Amino acid sequence: MVIRKEKLDFLNLEDIDPTSQGIVIMPIADFLQAKANQNTLHIRSFYSLLFVNSGELSMVADQRLHIVRSHDIISINSNCVCSFQPCSSIEGYSILFNESFFREKYSMEVMNYTHFLKSRYMHEITLSKEDTIGFLRIVRLMETAYNSFKLSANSVLRRYLTTLFQILGRHMMVDQGGMTWDEVDYKVRSFESLVDSHYAQQRYPSFYAEQLNISINYLNRICRKKRSTSCGMIIRGRILLEAERLLYHTFKTVKEIAFELGFENVPYFNTFFKVNKGISPEEFRKNC
Repeated sequence: MVIRKEKLDFLNLEDIDPTSQGIVIMPIADFLQAKANQNTLHIRSFYSLLFVNSGELSMVADQRLHIVRSHDIISINSNCVCSFQPCSSIEGYSILFNESFFREKYSMEVMNYTHFLKSRYMHEITLSKEDTIGFLRIVRLMETAYNSFKLSANSVLRRYLTTLFQILGRHMMVDQGGMTWDEVDYKVRSFESLVDSHYAQQRYPSFYAEQLNISINYLNRICRKKRSTSCGMIIRGRILLEAERLLYHTFKTVKEIAFELGFENVPYFNTFFKVNKGISPEEFRKNC
């Protein structure tokens, strides 16, 4: 069933817990019952790690259905549109944290383990029995610190979170052939962050290259190296993603969506969408 709204709103950590200082930790059942999550959807402004210890979680993220089963973890990047289906008899934990909490001065070694978080994609990880036990032990310590000390617990929670990153990152590095984080990754991620902020107004690579103080050729080269596509395709892909979200999740007309995304007229938007998606915006919405 498609959920639609008049517009897509941002969900912040403070909507989940008003006392949040950059991180929220709670049982996953409580998270799913939080008022902000019920019968609606939002663009999330924070990162999420959802761990299912028993039971099953059904969710839709950017038009794709995901089933998270026992001993599975799903990592959700910020700026993702999510909705959750009601679940009974589910046990596990949700760890939610924002960009400022994450952007502490980690060492390069630790950053190698966090590559999965900084990509644009969701990741599903199935833990071994040994890693599940270790993961649960750390999360329960985090839950105790979070509930006991609240505002003064951030330094402790950050250390625990780093350990969780290392557990999860090892799985990702093995699955993806020992992928490591380097300066080029920082540049590409910075480019993607800029695109997230400016895609509706700036659709040419020259703007982003200037912001990053690099040449367009170099930007294009590192995008092909790290994302296997050009910087122009990344920009167009971000515009297309937002168009799909608005068509799928809102009642806005095609004309309203076209102007919101910075297109000068509807025919130009229709052509852009059909060239990149293979069908018109109206056909996409009808298929939904």
